[in-house]
Amino acid sequence: SNCRLSNVSLRLHSPPAHHARFLRDAYWKWRGAAAACNTYMLNLTPKFAHIPAATFTRLAFAQTRSYSKPLSLARRAPVSQAFETSRPSARSPWGYDVSSDRLVPGHSYFVTCHPGLEEIVAAELSSQHIRAQEVIPGKAGVFFRGTDVVGYRANLWLRSSIRVLRLLARGPLNSYRAGGDEIYTFFRQAANWAQLLAPRQTFSIRARVTSCTDIPSSHLVQIRGRDAICDSIRDVRGSKPDPPERGQVADLPLFAALFQDECSLYLDMSGDSLHRRGYRTAMHASSLNEAAAAGVLSLANWQTLSASEGQVLADPMCGSGTFLIEAALMATKTAPGLFRQCWPFQSWPDFDPSAWHSSIDAARQDQVKWDGLLLGNDVHQGALGLAKRDAKAAGISHLIKWHSGPCSQWTPRETPSTVVVNPPWGLRLLNDAEEEEEEPAEANRWFAGDKQPGGRKAVSRRGGSPGYQQAEIKPYEGTPLQAAWVDLRTFLKAQCPAALVYVLCGNPDITREIHMRSERKYPVTVGNIDCRVLKYKVLPPKQPQDARAQMFVM
Repeated sequence: SNCRLSNVSLRLHSPPAHHARFLRDAYWKWRGAAAACNTYMLNLTPKFAHIPAATFTRLAFAQTRSYSKPLSLARRAPVSQAFETSRPSARSPWGYDVSSDRLVPGHSYFVTCHPGLEEIVAAELSSQHIRAQEVIPGKAGVFFRGTDVVGYRANLWLRSSIRVLRLLARGPLNSYRAGGDEIYTFFRQAANWAQLLAPRQTFSIRARVTSCTDIPSSHLVQIRGRDAICDSIRDVRGSKPDPPERGQVADLPLFAALFQDECSLYLDMSGDSLHRRGYRTAMHASSLNEAAAAGVLSLANWQTLSASEGQVLADPMCGSGTFLIEAALMATKTAPGLFRQCWPFQSWPDFDPSAWHSSIDAARQDQVKWDGLLLGNDVHQGALGLAKRDAKAAGISHLIKWHSGPCSQWTPRETPSTVVVNPPWGLRLLNDAEEEEEEPAEANRWFAGDKQPGGRKAVSRRGGSPGYQQAEIKPYEGTPLQAAWVDLRTFLKAQCPAALVYVLCGNPDITREIHMRSERKYPVTVGNIDCRVLKYKVLPPKQPQDARAQMFVM
């Protein structure tokens, strides 16, 4: 086979598919620098330095096909590290130095989020609170680079994200070998596990597998990866680490994403999903995910609106108050990660306590007082009781005024300027216990580094095929569901003149009951269900005919 590099494209002449992906990834990391790729080819092993580049390319393909040295280690190493060395760094137990070929120092990260909120998360990462570098929105997540401090700040300040993952190793898997053996080899060589895991520390592996040749399920990745790590530690200490206790976060949570015979291994800095802020003591059966609620508020531009004077935000069907509590945290510039007491990365070998405490102190100093007002109403007393308790635990109960009753009979003490609501629409969203914080399967291609966007699949997650679930809603005519939307329409038109309204809904039919045309629809996937955030502008009430005639005469 032969290959030619140019500043415009990479032309490959009949190589196998996984070889093409390997060289294409190398090219895009060094686009505009063809000489660098030739330098990599010639410097991979010193004994081949005298061979011309074209000849060495043909040898490389031949060696890769048979998976024998010298290219076997380079293929299992991360692509970004392959330009430097295929051996783990002598100064760090973290195995491959994935930052060696980049201008920005630090690590490569991937932040998962609900599909549809990628741009929101990218804006959070680029803000002055986090200051991430090379922020690239993907599908169901965002790539970025930064130092350890940037990773700490991301866990503290991200509102609309689910997890912060730090890249440990990446490389292609040989499709000519048994999938289980290839996974074992990849994990065994990914890092110096005996240095990463101290005695009596635990680890866990979560995995996503998509379009791999001989790897049928994530269970195989978890088993063979665990075997490789345990064997590596047992060779050094004579004993293997114990598994984490049920329900407890491991000291070293790992996430493996496999896509088209390429594996990306991440360190999960967050442990628990970031939507578990820490201020909730009990979960309502149909409460909205905090990360999704913060994302909807960001779509409503609440962070900017809250900086203006006299802002009033209302939720006429607040349930357990997720929108209102998250709105208060955003208005007071309170970092959501401040409520957590324990993070997995605090027990890692490269943890920097001084940098972590400095980040926490800076986050506390950024908090401000807010003179706006938040209004909440719900017909269920039990849900309001949970909302009041959670608001008190978050320290923002003084900013929210509560009311119980049908929203059609509610007269707020002040006219709302913004309304954000998640009314019932016939299908309950999965809460965090049922959903188990599983990121959508389509995010797997982004974990693996494939940055070509793909279409969204509308298939059931529970049916065996990964993807998204289309809501199957029963007819709502003449049901309490229709009455709830009629009440919402009555409240908006009577109590919210000239207000901006944002409605989260997964039923496109029932939104007709609101009798308004939406200005914009934002697609968001919550609980693996395709939803829309509908933006409305409430028109002021029409003046009587005689009043308008009198004004015309005057």
